[in-house]
Amino acid sequence: MNDKLFGNVILTEKEMQMMIDETIRTIPFQIRMIQEEAKLLKARYDALVAEGFTEEQALEIVKARGSQLE
Repeated sequence: MNDKLFGNVILTEKEMQMMIDETIRTIPFQIRMIQEEAKLLKARYDALVAEGFTEEQALEIVKARGSQLE
């Protein structure tokens, strides 16, 4: 038997391969999401600086609060 423990769940080799295939299939989407998140973070930083925060303050705010998409 080739079952593997994955977290608290035992998966068959076929199930694990399906998970890997799905991860590979979604990589381009994941990359695009990261790119868009970066644009949002940069826009947030730029807006904070434009409103009078120092670059250091803006960076700390972005680090602490991120894009607030969560």
